[in-house]
Amino acid sequence: MERHTIKSFSAWAGAAACLILSTVLLATEEFQARLLTASGPNAGRATSIRILVESYTSTEEVMQLAEIHNRCGYEPFMSALRGTSKGFVRPIGGRGVKITIHAAQNIQADKGRKILLVTERKSWDVEVRQSMDTRYPFMVIELNIDNKGKGEGKIYEQANILLTAQGTIVMESSNSPPKQLFGVRALK
Repeated sequence: MERHTIKSFSAWAGAAACLILSTVLLATEEFQARLLTASGPNAGRATSIRILVESYTSTEEVMQLAEIHNRCGYEPFMSALRGTSKGFVRPIGGRGVKITIHAAQNIQADKGRKILLVTERKSWDVEVRQSMDTRYPFMVIELNIDNKGKGEGKIYEQANILLTAQGTIVMESSNSPPKQLFGVRALK
């Protein structure tokens, strides 16, 4: 009888741990930041952006994407990535395009955390036409948030990513200097 109780308790403990982990992965977070959008005579003009992370990409999801890439190739991988939605980025009160976030990872750091957001490369600014380099098909947004919910960030508009064997996403390289985000803060 005692052995059956231990097995039942272990099963319930495992289910509770999965529920807690899935709740953490599904937690919605909202951030606001300012992005310098102009140079030259319009230098100093900034746009406020809103970043909504509806859920974070799990280790298993990253490994599934890597498996699709390894077995089926680039196009099926991109189709699978495009089929995921983890949130969005959009300008507040100005012209611009709402961009869907396809992968989001929350990485703990010493005095806060680093949030890595990945989307298919596209121009968020309707006034700027960008040249496309097929070697860098992603846009990566990196937020460095301290324990008080404040920080800074960068937007790499032309980037390449690597899906690691540990189930994480790493920005492998970028082709252009990042745009700086300042005044990053968590709203919720």
